[in-house]
Formats: sequence, C-alpha cells, structure tokens
Amino acid sequence: MLKIKFTNYSFEGEMKTKMTILILTFLLFSISVFSQSTAIIIDHNSCDITNVPDNWVVQAKTDFRLAYGHTSHGSQIVSGMSLLNNSPGSIHTYNKGEGSLYLNDGSLLPGDLGNPDRTTWASRTRTMLNNNTQNINMVMWSWCGQVDGSQGDIEQYLDLMNQLGTDFPNIKFIYMTGHLNGTGVNGNVNQRNEQIRTFCRDNNKILFDFADIESYDPDGKYFLDKGADDGCNYDDGNWADEWCQANPGKCGNCSCAHSKCLNCQQKGKAFWWMMARIAGWPGIQTDVADNETQNRGIVINPNPVSESAEISFYNPTPGFVSLKLYDMLGKEVMTVFEGESEYGVIKIQMNTSDIQNGMYYLKMKSKGNIETGKVVVW
Repeated sequence: MLKIKFTNYSFEGEMKTKMTILILTFLLFSISVFSQSTAIIIDHNSCDITNVPDNWVVQAKTDFRLAYGHTSHGSQIVSGMSLLNNSPGSIHTYNKGEGSLYLNDGSLLPGDLGNPDRTTWASRTRTMLNNNTQNINMVMWSWCGQVDGSQGDIEQYLDLMNQLGTDFPNIKFIYMTGHLNGTGVNGNVNQRNEQIRTFCRDNNKILFDFADIESYDPDGKYFLDKGADDGCNYDDGNWADEWCQANPGKCGNCSCAHSKCLNCQQKGKAFWWMMARIAGWPGIQTDVADNETQNRGIVINPNPVSESAEISFYNPTPGFVSLKLYDMLGKEVMTVFEGESEYGVIKIQMNTSDIQNGMYYLKMKSKGNIETGKVVVW
C-alpha cells in the first residue's frame, strides 16, 4: 500500500504532490499494461547488420537452438544466412560446431505453413517439442504462397501459433508474413500480411516480416505499390538487378529460390538482426529508438508532458495518416495531425497547453496500421 504524508502545506508543495501522484499513476498503469515484453518486428529496416553489436550475436548463438520448418520460399532466409556463414572471419555462423548457432533446417519440421495442409505444421511442432531430444528452444515456420487465403485461414494460423506459445512458454515462436505475388498494396496477400502484422504488434509477438523485406531495395526505395513480386520484379523492371548494377561489389552470388540473390542476402542479414533482438539487444539509437521504429510504435518525448511534446512514429505505407488524442473514456480531445504522409519515421509537435492535467492516449491510424501510446499531461 502506498502512503503519502503531507506536512507544511504550500501551493508549491501541492503542485509537486499532484505531479508525483500523476507520474506514479502513469508508471503503475504502464507496468500493468506493458508487463509483457514488446513485439519484435523484423522488416526492411533490419537488414544493416553492421549496426548489430557482435556480443549480441554471440549471445544469440549461445542462447538459442532453432528448428525451422519451410519449403522453397522459406529457404531464402537460409540461403542468405549461408552467404554470411561462408564469409571468411564471419561471426554470423551456424552449424559449424562450438560457437555457432544450432539450426535444424527442416528435418525436425518438414513441410510449411500450408503444406500438406494448414494445420499439420502445428501438430508436428507439438510432437517435436513433447519429445525435445535436440533441446530446441526456438521455432520458426514460413509460408510458400498459402498466405494468399482467406481471413479465416490466417486467423487459424494465428490461433494455432498463439496456443503453441501458451502451451510451451519457454519456447520462442517466430511468426512470418508471406511472399509478395505482384498484387500490390490492395491485393489479398498484403491484406492477409497486414492481418498478421497487426496481431503480432497487438500481442507482443516476434515477427519476421518476409514480405516487407522484399518490398524495398537496400536504399529504402518502396516497390509494393509498383506491383513488386517475390522475384523482385515490379511494373518497370527488377529492383534487385537495378540496385546491384548501381552498387557493384555489394551483392552476393547465390542460388535464391524464386528470386534474386540480393533478396536472400537481405533476409539472411535480417535474420541475425532478429536473433540479436531476441537475445536482448535493444536496437540502435536513430531518430526514434530502434525498438520503437521496428515495432511501429508511438514515441512521446517528453512524457509526462507539460506544454508540448514531440510525437514520433513509423508510417509503413505512404498515404493518409490521422493522429488524435483521447481521454481514458475514449472521448476525442484533439486532432494532432491529419493529412498525407510519406513512409518512414514521422515527427509531429503536439501542444498540450490547453489540455487539462490527466492521463490520455494517442491513436495513430494509417493504411492498414493502428498504433496507440499513453500520455500524461501535467
């Protein structure tokens, strides 16, 4: 029980006490709401492994033993990993004995998320973990086209994965989006991928965003709205071929199922970014902390707010964005921003000088994406 003793009453003392109570309330509320770990979203922003400290890579190799179930499209990640694994002096090694990551590449988990059907993968996972002779503590499954199903199909996938996480709480389960098929932003594949992304963000899951990685070239140029597919083709060309021609010496040479080696290369790098994050690496400090931008969360600085704060968030898709402030009963208090926005990190100034002291929440809505953040005004 929290006890506060008041002595020598003064207006200044009363204001300090009110501020203290507000901050304590905010902290206690935050602990109750965010007691679980935040989501880890691995996407096209997660491909520059020069930013990943070696010690976190070593920690990941020490901590985890991964079983990966996939067929041809899922092999793209392993092909990219192999480029790093075979690079002289590389720290990003697997299946090379002591000091490297243990990866069971398909033998424990044959098939994929839709092969031979949409549920066998889950029963195979249970069987493996109930007879865990290889001490597996991380499980990852990929799609091979079947994400192009119904909303109910994806709900079934998410329910099965979530139940596995509940039944095996000591195992790390990695969710995944499905590869592009050229149908663009409004196509069914992207809608089903957004369904997966939303679930993972809202429920603090680990997501390897396979589709997002192949929606961008390494410079961050966006191609999903240009009809990009799994082979890096888009309306006017092939982004992988074009980028490699413009950046000689930066593209590896590998066999990459259904695609270009650069696509595999990006996914292999993103895999190690993910492993470091799961091992405990908080991410890099950029315009917005990496763990916030990767999770597409809202960053409020400062918080609590006295008169104004800078609101930063990640907009994954160019288009209309709405940012509004609500009280804790859900009543709209003010519109902070409404309008067209490019993709990437967006910064907006919020003035709270006319807002009553108390606790509020911000809601950001963009195409296929909703984020919220708690705010204390004092």
